[in-house]
Amino acid sequence: MTLRDAARAACLSHAFLRSWRCHPNLIFDHGILCQLRHDLASTVNHIFENRSGIGVKTLKLDFSCYHEPKAYSYLHRWLRIAVTPGTEKLVVLSASDVAFNFPCSILSDGNGSTIQHLHLVDCGFHPTVSVVCMRSLTVLHLDHVGITGDELGCLFSGCVALEQLKLRRCSKITCLKIPSEMQRLSYLQVSVCHKLRMIKNEAPNSCSFDFLGDRIEISLGDSLRLKKLDVLCNNVLRYAREEFPSSAPNLENLSIFSRHEVANTAMAFVPSKFLHLKYLSISIAVAYDYLSLVYFLDAAPSLETFKLCVLTGLGPTDKLLLEDRSQLRQMSGYCHHKLQTVKISRCSGDRSTRCSCLVRPWEDDEAVLVIEKYIKGKVPSTVKLMLWSHAASVMPFY
Repeated sequence: MTLRDAARAACLSHAFLRSWRCHPNLIFDHGILCQLRHDLASTVNHIFENRSGIGVKTLKLDFSCYHEPKAYSYLHRWLRIAVTPGTEKLVVLSASDVAFNFPCSILSDGNGSTIQHLHLVDCGFHPTVSVVCMRSLTVLHLDHVGITGDELGCLFSGCVALEQLKLRRCSKITCLKIPSEMQRLSYLQVSVCHKLRMIKNEAPNSCSFDFLGDRIEISLGDSLRLKKLDVLCNNVLRYAREEFPSSAPNLENLSIFSRHEVANTAMAFVPSKFLHLKYLSISIAVAYDYLSLVYFLDAAPSLETFKLCVLTGLGPTDKLLLEDRSQLRQMSGYCHHKLQTVKISRCSGDRSTRCSCLVRPWEDDEAVLVIEKYIKGKVPSTVKLMLWSHAASVMPFY
Protein backbone atom coordinates (compact mmCIF):
# COMPACT_ATOMS: atom_id res chain seq x y z
CA MET A 1 0.00 0.00 0.00
CA THR A 2 1.34 3.43 -0.92
CA LEU A 3 1.66 6.20 1.66
CA ARG A 4 -1.24 8.08 0.06
CA ASP A 5 -3.51 5.02 0.12
CA ALA A 6 -2.56 4.28 3.73
CA ALA A 7 -3.46 7.83 4.75
CA ARG A 8 -6.82 7.58 2.99
CA ALA A 9 -7.55 4.26 4.68
CA ALA A 10 -6.74 5.85 8.04
CA CYS A 11 -9.41 8.49 7.40
CA LEU A 12 -12.01 5.76 6.93
CA SER A 13 -11.06 3.37 9.71
CA HIS A 14 -9.49 3.78 13.15
CA ALA A 15 -7.96 0.33 12.70
CA PHE A 16 -5.77 1.80 9.99
CA LEU A 17 -5.03 5.00 11.89
CA ARG A 18 -1.54 3.94 12.93
CA SER A 19 -0.74 1.96 9.79
CA TRP A 20 0.24 4.93 7.65
CA ARG A 21 2.39 6.27 10.47
CA CYS A 22 4.42 3.05 10.31
CA HIS A 23 4.93 3.23 6.55
CA PRO A 24 8.65 2.49 5.89
CA ASN A 25 9.01 4.92 2.95
CA LEU A 26 8.68 8.70 3.17
CA ILE A 27 8.73 10.40 -0.25
CA PHE A 28 8.47 14.19 -0.14
CA ASP A 29 8.91 14.95 -3.81
CA HIS A 30 8.86 18.29 -5.60
CA GLY A 31 5.10 18.42 -6.06
CA ILE A 32 4.23 17.58 -2.46
CA LEU A 33 6.67 20.04 -0.87
CA CYS A 34 5.62 22.83 -3.23
CA GLN A 35 2.01 22.33 -2.10
CA LEU A 36 3.16 22.59 1.51
CA ARG A 37 5.08 25.82 0.94
CA HIS A 38 2.94 27.89 3.35
CA ASP A 39 2.67 25.21 6.01
CA LEU A 40 5.88 23.26 5.52
CA ALA A 41 7.27 23.19 9.05
CA SER A 42 4.11 22.24 10.98
CA THR A 43 2.93 19.61 8.51
CA VAL A 44 6.22 17.74 8.11
CA ASN A 45 7.07 18.16 11.80
CA HIS A 46 3.75 16.52 12.65
CA ILE A 47 4.56 13.57 10.37
CA PHE A 48 7.95 13.00 11.96
CA GLU A 49 6.68 13.48 15.52
CA ASN A 50 4.02 10.82 14.96
CA ARG A 51 6.74 8.47 13.69
CA SER A 52 9.03 8.90 16.69
CA GLY A 53 10.95 5.69 17.24
CA ILE A 54 9.77 4.18 13.94
CA GLY A 55 12.51 3.57 11.39
CA VAL A 56 12.46 4.88 7.82
CA LYS A 57 13.82 2.63 5.08
CA THR A 58 13.50 5.09 2.18
CA LEU A 59 13.61 8.87 2.58
CA LYS A 60 13.38 11.39 -0.26
CA LEU A 61 13.35 15.13 0.41
CA ASP A 62 13.16 17.33 -2.69
CA PHE A 63 13.79 20.92 -1.62
CA SER A 64 14.60 22.15 -5.14
CA CYS A 65 11.61 24.53 -5.03
CA TYR A 66 12.76 26.20 -1.78
CA HIS A 67 15.13 29.13 -2.18
CA GLU A 68 14.90 30.56 1.34
CA PRO A 69 17.80 29.51 3.65
CA LYS A 70 15.39 29.26 6.61
CA ALA A 71 13.72 26.20 5.07
CA TYR A 72 17.01 24.30 5.20
CA SER A 73 17.14 24.47 8.99
CA TYR A 74 14.08 22.20 8.86
CA LEU A 75 15.83 19.91 6.41
CA HIS A 76 18.75 19.49 8.83
CA ARG A 77 16.36 18.62 11.63
CA TRP A 78 14.33 16.10 9.63
CA LEU A 79 17.44 14.32 8.37
CA ARG A 80 18.68 13.92 11.95
CA ILE A 81 15.34 12.45 13.00
CA ALA A 82 14.80 10.14 10.04
CA VAL A 83 18.26 8.73 9.27
CA THR A 84 18.81 5.88 11.71
CA PRO A 85 20.25 2.36 11.62
CA GLY A 86 17.85 0.63 9.22
CA THR A 87 17.66 3.44 6.63
CA GLU A 88 18.47 1.92 3.23
CA LYS A 89 17.86 4.67 0.67
CA LEU A 90 18.41 8.41 1.06
CA VAL A 91 17.72 11.03 -1.65
CA VAL A 92 18.19 14.75 -0.95
CA LEU A 93 17.75 17.51 -3.52
CA SER A 94 18.24 21.17 -2.69
CA ALA A 95 17.93 24.37 -4.73
CA SER A 96 21.00 25.24 -6.79
CA ASP A 97 21.09 28.84 -5.48
CA VAL A 98 21.14 27.86 -1.78
CA ALA A 99 24.43 27.04 -0.02
CA PHE A 100 23.29 23.85 1.70
CA ASN A 101 25.85 21.48 3.18
CA PHE A 102 24.69 17.94 3.77
CA PRO A 103 25.22 17.16 7.48
CA CYS A 104 27.67 14.26 7.35
CA SER A 105 27.46 13.85 11.11
CA ILE A 106 24.04 12.17 10.72
CA LEU A 107 25.88 9.22 9.13
CA SER A 108 28.05 8.62 12.21
CA ASP A 109 27.40 6.26 15.14
CA GLY A 110 26.18 3.54 12.80
CA ASN A 111 23.36 5.62 11.29
CA GLY A 112 24.85 5.35 7.82
CA SER A 113 25.88 1.72 8.14
CA THR A 114 22.71 0.35 6.50
CA ILE A 115 22.32 2.90 3.69
CA GLN A 116 22.57 1.15 0.33
CA HIS A 117 21.61 4.02 -1.98
CA LEU A 118 22.68 7.66 -1.57
CA HIS A 119 21.68 10.35 -4.08
CA LEU A 120 22.56 14.01 -3.43
CA VAL A 121 21.82 16.97 -5.73
CA ASP A 122 22.92 20.63 -5.46
CA CYS A 123 24.64 20.62 -2.09
CA GLY A 124 28.01 20.46 -0.38
CA PHE A 125 29.23 17.08 0.87
CA HIS A 126 32.36 16.90 2.99
CA PRO A 127 32.85 13.41 4.44
CA THR A 128 35.77 12.51 6.70
CA VAL A 129 37.15 9.11 7.63
CA SER A 130 36.32 9.60 11.31
CA VAL A 131 32.67 10.47 10.68
CA VAL A 132 31.42 8.49 7.68
CA CYS A 133 31.32 4.71 7.45
CA MET A 134 28.83 3.39 4.89
CA ARG A 135 29.80 -0.25 4.62
CA SER A 136 26.46 -1.24 2.98
CA LEU A 137 26.48 1.48 0.29
CA THR A 138 26.11 0.00 -3.21
CA VAL A 139 24.91 3.03 -5.24
CA LEU A 140 26.33 6.56 -4.94
CA HIS A 141 25.00 9.34 -7.18
CA LEU A 142 26.32 12.88 -6.74
CA ASP A 143 24.93 15.59 -9.04
CA HIS A 144 26.25 19.16 -8.80
CA VAL A 145 27.74 18.37 -5.41
CA GLY A 146 30.60 20.31 -3.88
CA ILE A 147 33.11 17.60 -2.97
CA THR A 148 36.84 17.31 -3.60
CA GLY A 149 38.82 14.31 -4.77
CA ASP A 150 40.36 13.91 -1.32
CA GLU A 151 36.94 13.94 0.33
CA LEU A 152 35.78 11.26 -2.12
CA GLY A 153 38.84 9.26 -1.07
CA CYS A 154 37.72 9.48 2.56
CA LEU A 155 34.27 8.26 1.56
CA PHE A 156 35.66 5.40 -0.55
CA SER A 157 37.67 4.11 2.41
CA GLY A 158 34.42 3.19 4.15
CA CYS A 159 32.45 2.09 1.07
CA VAL A 160 34.07 -1.14 -0.04
CA ALA A 161 30.67 -2.58 -1.08
CA LEU A 162 30.06 0.15 -3.69
CA GLU A 163 28.83 -1.21 -7.04
CA GLN A 164 27.71 1.91 -8.95
CA LEU A 165 29.28 5.38 -8.87
CA LYS A 166 27.79 8.35 -10.76
CA LEU A 167 29.42 11.78 -10.66
CA ARG A 168 27.82 14.64 -12.59
CA ARG A 169 28.70 18.34 -12.53
CA CYS A 170 31.01 17.93 -9.53
CA SER A 171 33.27 20.87 -10.38
CA LYS A 172 35.60 20.68 -7.36
CA ILE A 173 37.06 17.31 -8.34
CA THR A 174 40.37 17.62 -10.19
CA CYS A 175 41.63 14.06 -9.70
CA LEU A 176 39.43 10.99 -9.28
CA LYS A 177 41.20 7.99 -7.77
CA ILE A 178 39.30 4.77 -7.22
CA PRO A 179 41.29 2.30 -5.09
CA SER A 180 41.74 -1.39 -5.80
CA GLU A 181 39.94 -2.21 -2.52
CA MET A 182 36.64 -1.35 -4.23
CA GLN A 183 36.38 -4.81 -5.73
CA ARG A 184 32.59 -4.74 -6.21
CA LEU A 185 32.52 -1.56 -8.31
CA SER A 186 31.12 -2.55 -11.71
CA TYR A 187 29.76 0.72 -13.15
CA LEU A 188 31.37 4.18 -13.28
CA GLN A 189 29.80 7.29 -14.81
CA VAL A 190 31.59 10.65 -14.92
CA SER A 191 30.00 13.56 -16.77
CA VAL A 192 30.54 17.32 -17.05
CA CYS A 193 33.04 17.62 -14.19
CA HIS A 194 34.79 20.58 -15.79
CA LYS A 195 37.87 20.80 -13.55
CA LEU A 196 38.61 17.09 -13.69
CA ARG A 197 42.04 16.39 -15.17
CA MET A 198 42.65 12.72 -14.38
CA ILE A 199 40.74 9.52 -13.67
CA LYS A 200 42.65 6.61 -12.18
CA ASN A 201 40.42 3.60 -11.74
CA GLU A 202 42.07 0.64 -10.03
CA ALA A 203 38.85 -1.19 -9.19
CA PRO A 204 39.53 -4.66 -10.62
CA ASN A 205 35.97 -5.62 -11.62
CA SER A 206 34.71 -2.54 -13.45
CA CYS A 207 32.74 -3.71 -16.49
CA SER A 208 31.04 -0.49 -17.65
CA PHE A 209 32.36 3.08 -17.92
CA ASP A 210 30.54 6.19 -19.22
CA PHE A 211 32.44 9.46 -19.70
CA LEU A 212 31.24 12.85 -20.92
CA GLY A 213 33.57 15.83 -20.83
CA ASP A 214 36.86 17.25 -22.09
CA ARG A 215 39.76 15.01 -23.07
CA ILE A 216 41.64 14.10 -19.90
CA GLU A 217 44.10 11.48 -18.72
CA ILE A 218 42.25 8.23 -18.09
CA SER A 219 43.90 5.19 -16.54
CA LEU A 220 41.73 2.10 -16.43
CA GLY A 221 44.23 -0.03 -14.52
CA ASP A 222 43.58 -3.76 -14.74
CA SER A 223 40.61 -3.44 -17.11
CA LEU A 224 40.31 -7.02 -18.36
CA ARG A 225 36.67 -7.09 -17.20
CA LEU A 226 35.66 -3.83 -18.93
CA LYS A 227 32.95 -4.80 -21.46
CA LYS A 228 31.08 -1.55 -22.15
CA LEU A 229 32.54 1.89 -22.81
CA ASP A 230 30.64 5.09 -23.73
CA VAL A 231 32.74 8.21 -24.42
CA LEU A 232 31.61 11.70 -25.45
CA CYS A 233 34.36 14.27 -25.85
CA ASN A 234 36.48 16.13 -28.40
CA ASN A 235 39.13 14.47 -30.61
CA VAL A 236 38.26 11.02 -29.33
CA LEU A 237 38.34 8.97 -32.55
CA ARG A 238 42.10 8.72 -32.89
CA TYR A 239 42.49 8.20 -29.14
CA ALA A 240 39.92 5.40 -29.21
CA ARG A 241 41.66 3.60 -32.04
CA GLU A 242 45.17 3.87 -30.61
CA GLU A 243 44.45 3.38 -26.89
CA PHE A 244 41.28 1.37 -26.29
CA PRO A 245 42.37 -1.96 -27.88
CA SER A 246 45.23 -2.24 -25.39
CA SER A 247 43.67 -0.52 -22.36
CA ALA A 248 40.36 -2.43 -22.68
CA PRO A 249 41.22 -5.61 -24.59
CA ASN A 250 37.95 -7.44 -23.81
CA LEU A 251 35.63 -4.62 -24.81
CA GLU A 252 32.33 -5.81 -26.33
CA ASN A 253 30.28 -2.60 -26.56
CA LEU A 254 31.79 0.74 -27.63
CA SER A 255 29.87 4.00 -28.20
CA ILE A 256 31.77 7.12 -29.28
CA PHE A 257 30.39 10.64 -29.66
CA SER A 258 32.87 13.21 -30.96
CA ARG A 259 32.03 16.91 -30.90
CA HIS A 260 35.26 17.98 -32.60
CA GLU A 261 37.97 16.23 -34.57
CA VAL A 262 41.15 17.36 -36.30
CA ALA A 263 40.11 16.98 -39.93
CA ASN A 264 42.04 14.80 -42.37
CA THR A 265 44.73 13.81 -39.90
CA ALA A 266 46.61 10.72 -41.00
CA MET A 267 46.01 7.77 -38.71
CA ALA A 268 49.06 5.88 -37.51
CA PHE A 269 49.10 2.15 -38.14
CA VAL A 270 48.05 0.33 -35.00
CA PRO A 271 48.28 -3.47 -35.05
CA SER A 272 46.03 -3.89 -32.00
CA LYS A 273 42.46 -5.00 -32.62
CA PHE A 274 39.12 -5.04 -30.83
CA LEU A 275 38.99 -8.82 -30.91
CA HIS A 276 35.83 -9.14 -28.80
CA LEU A 277 33.94 -6.03 -29.93
CA LYS A 278 30.34 -6.85 -30.95
CA TYR A 279 28.63 -3.45 -30.90
CA LEU A 280 30.12 -0.21 -32.26
CA SER A 281 28.30 3.14 -32.43
CA ILE A 282 30.04 6.28 -33.71
CA SER A 283 28.36 9.71 -33.70
CA ILE A 284 30.18 12.73 -35.11
CA ALA A 285 29.10 16.36 -34.75
CA VAL A 286 31.70 17.85 -37.11
CA ALA A 287 32.60 17.63 -40.80
CA TYR A 288 35.02 14.75 -41.16
CA ASP A 289 36.51 12.28 -43.61
CA TYR A 290 33.98 9.65 -42.63
CA LEU A 291 35.31 6.96 -44.94
CA SER A 292 38.51 6.89 -42.88
CA LEU A 293 36.45 5.29 -40.11
CA VAL A 294 36.83 2.02 -41.98
CA TYR A 295 39.81 1.26 -39.75
CA PHE A 296 37.36 0.56 -36.89
CA LEU A 297 35.73 -2.13 -39.02
CA ASP A 298 39.09 -3.61 -39.92
CA ALA A 299 40.03 -3.76 -36.23
CA ALA A 300 36.81 -5.51 -35.11
CA PRO A 301 36.53 -8.99 -36.67
CA SER A 302 33.75 -10.07 -34.27
CA LEU A 303 31.51 -7.06 -34.92
CA GLU A 304 27.77 -7.76 -35.05
CA THR A 305 26.28 -4.24 -35.05
CA PHE A 306 27.73 -1.05 -36.54
CA LYS A 307 26.02 2.35 -36.34
CA LEU A 308 27.31 5.64 -37.74
CA CYS A 309 25.38 8.87 -37.15
CA VAL A 310 26.55 12.17 -38.64
CA LEU A 311 25.14 15.23 -36.88
CA THR A 312 26.46 17.98 -39.14
CA GLY A 313 27.38 18.83 -42.73
CA LEU A 314 29.00 16.20 -44.90
CA GLY A 315 32.69 15.65 -45.39
CA PRO A 316 34.88 16.19 -48.48
CA THR A 317 34.41 12.72 -49.94
CA ASP A 318 30.65 12.71 -50.47
CA LYS A 319 30.58 14.22 -53.99
CA LEU A 320 33.48 12.02 -55.06
CA LEU A 321 31.28 8.96 -54.69
CA LEU A 322 29.16 10.26 -57.54
CA GLU A 323 31.96 11.67 -59.69
CA ASP A 324 34.99 9.37 -59.55
CA ARG A 325 35.04 5.68 -58.71
CA SER A 326 38.85 5.75 -58.38
CA GLN A 327 38.45 7.75 -55.17
CA LEU A 328 36.82 4.81 -53.40
CA ARG A 329 38.94 3.21 -50.72
CA GLN A 330 39.10 -0.53 -50.35
CA MET A 331 39.39 -2.74 -47.29
CA SER A 332 41.91 -5.57 -47.32
CA GLY A 333 39.28 -8.10 -48.31
CA TYR A 334 38.33 -9.25 -44.81
CA CYS A 335 34.73 -10.42 -44.51
CA HIS A 336 32.74 -9.67 -41.38
CA HIS A 337 30.87 -12.95 -41.18
CA LYS A 338 29.28 -12.02 -37.83
CA LEU A 339 28.03 -8.59 -38.88
CA GLN A 340 24.21 -8.52 -38.71
CA THR A 341 23.14 -4.87 -38.57
CA VAL A 342 24.58 -1.73 -40.18
CA LYS A 343 22.89 1.66 -39.85
CA ILE A 344 24.34 4.82 -41.39
CA SER A 345 22.36 8.02 -40.85
CA ARG A 346 22.64 11.77 -40.92
CA CYS A 347 20.62 14.24 -38.87
CA SER A 348 19.83 17.51 -40.58
CA GLY A 349 20.03 20.90 -38.90
CA ASP A 350 16.34 20.61 -38.11
CA ARG A 351 16.26 18.11 -35.25
CA SER A 352 12.58 17.47 -35.82
CA THR A 353 13.30 15.70 -39.12
CA ARG A 354 14.22 12.09 -39.51
CA CYS A 355 17.75 10.93 -40.12
CA SER A 356 18.47 10.32 -43.81
CA CYS A 357 21.17 8.05 -45.13
CA LEU A 358 24.37 9.69 -46.32
CA VAL A 359 22.77 12.83 -47.77
CA ARG A 360 21.53 16.35 -47.24
CA PRO A 361 17.75 16.52 -46.95
CA TRP A 362 17.47 17.95 -50.48
CA GLU A 363 19.72 15.27 -52.05
CA ASP A 364 17.73 12.07 -51.62
CA ASP A 365 18.07 11.33 -55.34
CA GLU A 366 21.85 11.41 -55.09
CA ALA A 367 21.73 8.95 -52.19
CA VAL A 368 19.72 6.54 -54.30
CA LEU A 369 22.28 6.82 -57.11
CA VAL A 370 25.18 6.16 -54.75
CA ILE A 371 23.49 3.14 -53.19
CA GLU A 372 22.43 1.76 -56.59
CA LYS A 373 25.94 2.20 -57.99
CA TYR A 374 28.19 1.05 -55.18
CA ILE A 375 26.18 -0.88 -52.57
CA LYS A 376 23.16 -2.66 -54.01
CA GLY A 377 25.12 -5.12 -56.13
CA LYS A 378 27.30 -6.18 -53.21
CA VAL A 379 24.49 -6.91 -50.76
CA PRO A 380 23.87 -10.68 -50.41
CA SER A 381 20.41 -11.99 -51.27
CA THR A 382 19.84 -12.89 -47.62
CA VAL A 383 20.20 -9.24 -46.54
CA LYS A 384 17.51 -6.58 -46.86
CA LEU A 385 18.77 -3.09 -47.73
CA MET A 386 16.55 -0.22 -46.58
CA LEU A 387 16.85 3.52 -47.23
CA TRP A 388 15.08 6.15 -45.14
CA SER A 389 14.30 9.15 -47.32
CA HIS A 390 13.80 12.70 -46.06
CA ALA A 391 10.13 12.33 -46.92
CA ALA A 392 9.88 9.82 -44.05
CA SER A 393 9.24 6.93 -46.41
CA VAL A 394 11.13 3.66 -46.61
CA MET A 395 12.57 2.58 -49.92
CA PRO A 396 13.39 -1.14 -49.98
CA PHE A 397 15.98 -2.60 -52.37
CA TYR A 398 15.76 -6.28 -53.18
